[in-house]
Amino acid sequence: MSTPSSRPRPVLACTSSAALALAVAMPAAAAPVTYRFDLVHTQVGFAVDHQRFSRPQGRLRVKDGWFRFDPKDWSSAHVDVVVDLASLDLGDAKWNATATSGQLLDVARWPTARYVSRRVEQTDARHGVIHGDLSFHGETRALDLAFTLNRVGNDPYAFKQKAGFSATATLPRFDFGVTRYKDVIGAEVELRIEVEGLRDDDAAPGKEE
Repeated sequence: MSTPSSRPRPVLACTSSAALALAVAMPAAAAPVTYRFDLVHTQVGFAVDHQRFSRPQGRLRVKDGWFRFDPKDWSSAHVDVVVDLASLDLGDAKWNATATSGQLLDVARWPTARYVSRRVEQTDARHGVIHGDLSFHGETRALDLAFTLNRVGNDPYAFKQKAGFSATATLPRFDFGVTRYKDVIGAEVELRIEVEGLRDDDAAPGKEE
């Protein structure tokens, strides 16, 4: 006769105990974190050919936006950003006035540009490509941004988690209807974007588009 200590334990009880122990031991799955753009440290720089003499540089400011990013799953990333075209600065008041007038950007009619990602592709440990759509000057066209993940970590001055990226793209201005001064201004505008985002779980307006 078997004693109580030698009786076999029910298989179901053993399986349940093992599953519970495994669940406790395993870390929770990472999830994408939502960030709002740090408007002070996020800027859009650009350069364009001027009569083949030089490539003057300017900058624009981000007005609003958010992005979602998980360092372990880049495919879940998403970005939605609005750029203030009236903030254009070429370092000269007359240049600024011409560039923002109806002759070129026409910011009175189209004061902002918006970029929304469709998918994000990781190419190696620190680099990827954002495949998205740019709405600019009354047109919406596909535009890819090559980007580098700089850092995800805590900012001791902001007291928040941050994520930082650098990105580049080439904007074909004629495709967006900015066609004047073809003999003066180059057809392609080089973009260089520096991004810092502050963790903000309420930054996204709703479900991902």
